[in-house]
Amino acid sequence: MNSLLNKKIFKLFGYLFLFTACLIILFWSLVSAGFENLKRDIRDNNLRNVPIEYVKEIWNGEKILKTYKVTESNIEPGEIMYPLKKFRDKLWILLSRTPKEKAEIYLLIADKRMFETTDLIKNQKNDNLILETLNNSIHDLKEAKKNLLEEKKRDIEFFKIEQQINQAGLAYEDIVKSFNYKNEGIDKIINELEDWNQKNKEQNEKD
Repeated sequence: MNSLLNKKIFKLFGYLFLFTACLIILFWSLVSAGFENLKRDIRDNNLRNVPIEYVKEIWNGEKILKTYKVTESNIEPGEIMYPLKKFRDKLWILLSRTPKEKAEIYLLIADKRMFETTDLIKNQKNDNLILETLNNSIHDLKEAKKNLLEEKKRDIEFFKIEQQINQAGLAYEDIVKSFNYKNEGIDKIINELEDWNQKNKEQNEKD
């Protein structure tokens, strides 16, 4: 009797193992296929089609309306599927073969997090979720620059990506300022962005 029960349990675990393995293979296949499509869309500039509108105050005090285009994010922070989305993003980074590829993916993810932040603020979600998402956006932006600088081949593509990252940093600073959101954590992020953008400007002047 015990022997028969053990065989049934062993058989059940075998089925569960096969089922889990199939799910992992399927998920990995979908992530890999999605990554190849993502690389093609980045190359063809098909992704950044959602404008974030913000107000920038220029040197004479005049305020002008500007836009920064990002990729739309369909799953909002706090939703049940969001951790899976973040896990997929990490796998995309792992699949990237070169520092330039990594930089492009990090920048794309940073843009998505900025879109999510603006959406959370519009929908008046809680401060902790807003701050966490914004912090993630700035972290990924900095990782984009950090990974790009590991690239030894300084070709036209390198400088194009560097320019995109620097422009993103300036836009992020103005976007976050335009929130007019009274929060100590967001004020700290604004200061970090100002310092980061200033360092990028000084480095560009040296180069």
